[in-house]
Amino acid sequence: MEIADILIIGGTFFGMKPGAAGSRMSLAVKDGRVEAILPPDARPEAREIFDAEGMIVAPGFVDIHIHDEYLPSGDTVQQCLLRQGVTTALAGNCGSGFIFEKTAAARPVPWLHLYCLVGNRAGLREEVGRTDRYTPATIEEIEKMRVLLRKSLTDGARGLSLGLEYAPGASYEEILALASVITEFEDRIVTVHIRYDDDRCVDAVREVLNLARDKRVRLQISHLGSMTMGHTRECEELIENALEEGLDVGFDCYPYDAFCARAGSAVYDDGFVERWKGKSFECLEAVSGKFKGNRLTFETFTEMRKNEPEELIVAHVMDRAEIENCIANPHCVIASDSITLSGGAHPRIAGTFPRAFRILRERGVPWEEILRKATVMPAERMKIDAGRLYEGAVADVTVFDPDKFIDRATFQEPFLPPEGLRLVLVGGRVAFREGELAPQPHGSLNR
Repeated sequence: MEIADILIIGGTFFGMKPGAAGSRMSLAVKDGRVEAILPPDARPEAREIFDAEGMIVAPGFVDIHIHDEYLPSGDTVQQCLLRQGVTTALAGNCGSGFIFEKTAAARPVPWLHLYCLVGNRAGLREEVGRTDRYTPATIEEIEKMRVLLRKSLTDGARGLSLGLEYAPGASYEEILALASVITEFEDRIVTVHIRYDDDRCVDAVREVLNLARDKRVRLQISHLGSMTMGHTRECEELIENALEEGLDVGFDCYPYDAFCARAGSAVYDDGFVERWKGKSFECLEAVSGKFKGNRLTFETFTEMRKNEPEELIVAHVMDRAEIENCIANPHCVIASDSITLSGGAHPRIAGTFPRAFRILRERGVPWEEILRKATVMPAERMKIDAGRLYEGAVADVTVFDPDKFIDRATFQEPFLPPEGLRLVLVGGRVAFREGELAPQPHGSLNR
């Protein structure tokens, strides 16, 4: 064997081969790929040796739901994800992704392996001039959107994202027409932020399952628990029945009992107090803008809606047990829904993966199943070659201390990185080591 670039020794190795538990192995990396998986006492010649004794050595985590399309926020989202062990992510969810050429121009060298979606709201409806989110697109506008979507998919976009709650005017006929374009590309996906977050959420899940049924697209239902308050198990059962029917559908969830959205979004339209059964302004917290760090009142909420519609509000309205049960569902993928604007954020941007891991460990879930939710499952949903380590694989590697991998991010300090992460390789190169990011990014766009 030639001299390895990096040799990781002494750790419990999870390559994510089906049915295989973790075992003590050494991992040799050369020229960006896994050169060899060796017995723990093997010591081939290497330019650098990293001692992972007592650590877990796993594939880099795959985050199927992030927001990296808010360009003034720079690289903050990607860097926060790296500090959790994420090496691959899918951006542009909830209908917010741009047409691909805009994304490619803005993110030429990411910190991660970054894949991007085209959003029905920002990338398509707004591009064709349908800026009123409450009105349906015309037949002519829908055809223009189909052309833009097809071009973006040809250029490299990973799929279509639908933000139906954020664009209430998007009719079923409109999203059906867009989904039909996805069927022209065998390996692409449709992600969906469903239409309703109240008692109507069950019907909203049925709507998107009908989309998968009518067009046979691969469907990923986003942040299920936050959209299905009080009805999550019922919605999970709908999805489980759809899987038995043969539909290609999955869902994801983040491990927090509060969601986050821009102040001016349709989420906070009149009537939300009634929709959420009396959970009112005292449940809302500004995490960016003039009132950052404060719970809101009717007056301050109204001012944010009018004068700071792009700033972020967190809604502390979900049930923790319901969210944790959703995370534990065998079909659920762990995803962060990371977003930052104006220096504010929800702590999921920095704490999702260690927090979810802790929840699952407390429930007795074995490490191979926990890691599957953060590696193989999301990679398979995206139809990409990631989430596994085998000889010849791209060397995206995360090394962490299983006893000390703990989230520290709070709503007051959302960017605090977790403890216990030791090493992250992106494409075989060190991207994070012992608390420090590499000086320069070396990820890829649509690897």
